[in-house]
Amino acid sequence: MQYQTIRINEHGDQLTIEILEKRIYLTVTDIFAEEINEVLKKNFSDVVIDMQHVSVMNSSGIGVLIKMRDEITKSGRSISLKNLQPLMSDIFSRMRLDTLFDIQG
Repeated sequence: MQYQTIRINEHGDQLTIEILEKRIYLTVTDIFAEEINEVLKKNFSDVVIDMQHVSVMNSSGIGVLIKMRDEITKSGRSISLKNLQPLMSDIFSRMRLDTLFDIQG
């Protein structure tokens, strides 16, 4: 499947999802959510979300990540975020989402 907002790489049991959009808001959030839901159907034990391109994400986009985290962790799999831009890192910290997610450098 061709994705618009993400790129995926599979390495054994690890799935890396690179978010390609700089801004996850408005209609992009709906497309992002659909693509993430499609990816969740894959069989993997570890998911890494690479957010190096994301400069801003609305609450709906963050909600997609939280829902994804909940589905992954309840099945015993792990999820981590990496390469958060300074604003996104600050948002995650202020919202205490850094306690929900394993955030890598």
